Amino acid sequence: MSALSGSLSYARFFAPRSLPRGFLDKSHEKILHHAMRPLRPEEPDAERSGWCVMGDALDVDLPSERIYLDGFLNLGFRTDRWAIPGPLLKTRVREAETKYREKSGRDKLSRRERAEIKEVVTRELRKRLVPTTRVIDLTWSLEEGVVRFFSHTERNALAMLELFQKTFGIELVAESPYTLAQRLELGEDETQAWAELEMTVLAPRGR
Repeated sequence: MSALSGSLSYARFFAPRSLPRGFLDKSHEKILHHAMRPLRPEEPDAERSGWCVMGDALDVDLPSERIYLDGFLNLGFRTDRWAIPGPLLKTRVREAETKYREKSGRDKLSRRERAEIKEVVTRELRKRLVPTTRVIDLTWSLEEGVVRFFSHTERNALAMLELFQKTFGIELVAESPYTLAQRLELGEDETQAWAELEMTVLAPRGR
């Protein structure tokens, strides 16, 4: 999912072409505020997303000279996630529950006790593991008002859109025939013709 290597495949989103005065100066502060903050074992979050330098997942200092280039704003959308194997977690939780029952002299545990034991075991396992990291490149042509996001996965796009809105206060619009037509500044006749278009069904329903 890189803009700098591999196949050139991306989804397009539209942003406003005109930005508020001083936007670029203020945008860097906002990007730094939403820079990736790596997960810690003692924290409750199982997953977190933030910005990093495009092509360098470990650079979360985000110097401006690595973000802004020739009218483009370039970032990496990084997501870290704890991925504890299910069987391992289940086994460790069962062992911890057995020890707790033996120590307390009880046969059954309450739901709250079981949840607390699972939380403790999860934190202990996280200390021995490293979170998985996924980075997807993003490049924003400020003059065009076009954001190119190098993934077509809906889940990734939704997470990116949320972070983008939090960072820049801009709600991106996904490219589609209709949203693209709105940006082409169609003439009066073209606008009328476009409004009268009807959907064409290319395959029978139910097949």
